[in-house]
Amino acid sequence: MAGFLKAAASVITEMGYERATMSAIAERAHSCIGSLYQFFPNKSSVAEAIRAQYIEEIEQFWIDLGREAGALRAEELACRLVSVHFEIVKSHPALLSLLDVPPTPRTTRHRELIRARIAAVLVAHKPRMTHTTALRTAAVVQQISRSLLNLYAQTDADQKASIVEEFRAVLSGYLVPKLKH
Repeated sequence: MAGFLKAAASVITEMGYERATMSAIAERAHSCIGSLYQFFPNKSSVAEAIRAQYIEEIEQFWIDLGREAGALRAEELACRLVSVHFEIVKSHPALLSLLDVPPTPRTTRHRELIRARIAAVLVAHKPRMTHTTALRTAAVVQQISRSLLNLYAQTDADQKASIVEEFRAVLSGYLVPKLKH
């Protein structure tokens, strides 16, 4: 199964989710399509398995940032939040292609987990922030990040650095005032 997931992540990264096919995944895994279907009934189940495989590693990125957050200035934390997003994408490039895959109950739980981790980062930086405020702010950070990562994914290579700078500007503009007061 791990071979199929690795092959699927590779195919989805190269072709995008919509263009990726079960046949291409089986071929990349050097297996027959029947074997792939024994594990995954369809492409969306493959996408779900990839996201599930990545969630623990992604969660660790946020836990690590939470350990740093208290020592960072608001501006530094906003920049680190952007950096963490790109560290995640760099280590799991298929995620960019999976951003638009419709969520399942399981992916919704994963998003809630990551939202809670981002909220914990915010509280680690600003301990007097309420849990409710931290979760609401984390939800906004997630939406901003999702939109800007989509833009990044659709941008030509020569413009990607500019999108990263825009990402920093937008997230800093939103977060710094909230974290300073």
